[in-house]
Amino acid sequence: MRKYVYFLLVLFPVLLSLQACKEIPKPEAEVVEEGSDLLSKLNDMIANDATNAQLRYNRARILEENGQYSEAIEDMRVAIIADSLNAVYYHFLSDLFMDSNNSSKSLLTMQKAAQLFPDSTLTQLKLSETYFILKQYDESIFQLNDIIRRQPNNAEAYLMLGLNFRGKGDLSRAINSFQTATEKDPNIVDAWIILGDLFAEKNEPIAKRYYETAVNVAPDNITALHSKAYYLQNHNDIDGALSLYKQINIIEPKYPDAYLNAGILMIEKDSLNAALEQFDILTKMASTNAKGYYFKAYTLNELGQKEAAKKEAQNAVNFDPNYKDAVELLEKLK
Repeated sequence: MRKYVYFLLVLFPVLLSLQACKEIPKPEAEVVEEGSDLLSKLNDMIANDATNAQLRYNRARILEENGQYSEAIEDMRVAIIADSLNAVYYHFLSDLFMDSNNSSKSLLTMQKAAQLFPDSTLTQLKLSETYFILKQYDESIFQLNDIIRRQPNNAEAYLMLGLNFRGKGDLSRAINSFQTATEKDPNIVDAWIILGDLFAEKNEPIAKRYYETAVNVAPDNITALHSKAYYLQNHNDIDGALSLYKQINIIEPKYPDAYLNAGILMIEKDSLNAALEQFDILTKMASTNAKGYYFKAYTLNELGQKEAAKKEAQNAVNFDPNYKDAVELLEKLK
């Protein structure tokens, strides 16, 4: 094996928000254009019908994608005045406040929604998720226990419960909650992945079985595949990990971490030219990714291409002046 400083691979984090809480309906089919054409048409339609809630919601979705949160929030304010009994509008407004770093208003919006729609499990779950995001774990747990009391087979409530116990550092109850979630719904992939993570942290071999189950449940789930690949890499199954990273690239060709990690593993196998190819793809795809340029520079240096390595190291430092390894490599090459 090549002797060099070992680099920590990038593990794609498991996003711990409930899928159901993010399921917001698409705009109605009254307008089908995309991008600026759709926004322009919506502007014209709203000019003639300023209080149309659906039009305001449709435009707010586009404004959100453009990062225009203040404008989107204003549209949702008008939409809710026009139609105050549409839970989706409150959910989306809460997301807008959260995305624009106004967590207090995000929470207030969901608390109001929970009062308006006490029988909506989706709304109650989203409120518990908002509490969780704000690290108000006890409030979230209280909300979830009420859901479970009414719906004892609600797997998402148990998943969310596990996340809160994990946040509180109560790993025993967290594991129990995640296991219950998988019993209630064997297809709840996030629970399988997190169980794998928890047992991997304890260095228990059963972690591999949880990751395998996650992949079996959702063969195209990037997080499941990446989590299993990362586990295999840490347990010296480099070929197995590489196979999974290649599978990820087939499913999602623009997923940068798979190229980065595959390249690092190829260095481990002394396959420098193959590694260089991975880093080259990465830097072309993600042109500001400092890690891609750094590992490209490292590989070129190992291949004896000092001048080319210096150029790539300089790129890494340009995009991240605080990248210590890149700075040290550049100084060495100079």
